[in-house]
Amino acid sequence: GAGNIGLIVSYQLMQAGVEVAGIIEAAPKIGGYLVHASKIRRAGVPIRTGYTIEKAYGTDALEGVVIVQVDSQFQPVPGTEETIPCDTLCLAVGLAPLTELCWQAGCDMAFIRELSGHIPLTDENLETSVPGVYAAGDVSGIEEASSAMVEGRLAGCAAAESLGYEPVRAAAEKEAARHRVHASAGAIQALLPARQRVDPGGRPAVCG
Repeated sequence: GAGNIGLIVSYQLMQAGVEVAGIIEAAPKIGGYLVHASKIRRAGVPIRTGYTIEKAYGTDALEGVVIVQVDSQFQPVPGTEETIPCDTLCLAVGLAPLTELCWQAGCDMAFIRELSGHIPLTDENLETSVPGVYAAGDVSGIEEASSAMVEGRLAGCAAAESLGYEPVRAAAEKEAARHRVHASAGAIQALLPARQRVDPGGRPAVCG
């Protein structure tokens, strides 16, 4: 896969001395940041878009893979098969939120396809339907690391404020973080079901 994870892992393998034979992506274009893809291409590693792996082969261990071009319906195109000798195959084909703790805590959940699965419903402070339990980062939907960082700051400041820990400072930093979250969320916010804010109570916990 040529998403950010596939690109970054490939580059890290190269830094560790591994010879990367190529990156295979079924989509017609690279899904990750071009800055990552450019570093890999400059190192001579091909990124094959519009291809998928048809099969992997080997006797006692992996010896190679056969790739094939796919059409607009992601169906194999006969006659486009190519063999790539290799001893390792990495799969980077998507992420899903790890929300087990939220389910166990009894949080209200909703399936949001654009955020890669079931996520806990939160209010403007990222507090879930369970008072004192906050959700930030990948648990609230798969986005970029920068989004997870600012969400964690908002949830942490909101938790600190609810505990009475430096309430004036916590409230100010919470508001600043909230504006950054809303600015970075963009159209994703429109996908989230509305939920009334719950009254904070008990000791907050932050899930991320």
